[in-house]
Amino acid sequence: MKNLGTMDRMVRAFLAELCILTAFFWTGRDWQIVLYLLAFVLVFQAATGVCGFYRLIGRNSCERIKRKDRNLIVGTIVFMVFVAGAGSYASSLVTKNILMDDLRSIEKPYNLTLSSTDKNQRNESIEGYELMNTSFVVFNKKYTDYRPLALKFDEKFQGDMQNFSLVVKASRQDIYNGNLSNAHRSLAAAGPILQGIKERGDLR
Repeated sequence: MKNLGTMDRMVRAFLAELCILTAFFWTGRDWQIVLYLLAFVLVFQAATGVCGFYRLIGRNSCERIKRKDRNLIVGTIVFMVFVAGAGSYASSLVTKNILMDDLRSIEKPYNLTLSSTDKNQRNESIEGYELMNTSFVVFNKKYTDYRPLALKFDEKFQGDMQNFSLVVKASRQDIYNGNLSNAHRSLAAAGPILQGIKERGDLR
């Protein structure tokens, strides 16, 4: 027996939409599963008009569908379409900008380290390396599980992160031992990796 009224069902449909947008654009895999399951439950309740929790507490918000309810349904659907379009566009743009900033946090110390090793500046090379390594660890931790839209369908991204990590590790000993020419050659291989990520994700 149905126990959800028009307003309750519309609210659930809207919350399901928010869950889907959040899961797709903003969360890692673990939270995506939770949010998609929650969205499924909310959509099911909105479609059937049945809420198990309402049954437990004896609540029933059903009412006869009136003209104003039909207007409410149409208005809610229009609003949800708008939210889906605007929310998707804004989420895509914002997460892309965040990703660009995160990549720059690696690129800046990387370029500094590359330049310092080329000029045989040991102290500057060590300083730049530590900044680059710290930034990469933070970046890699964030994007190991989470994929914004710009990376979501990039099948090469995980491999690129592994290759970049190998390059960073390979250059460490040379930098600290003062073998800056060797370190420079090793680090030079990381530039195309970062550039490839930017090109595939249209990050400019």
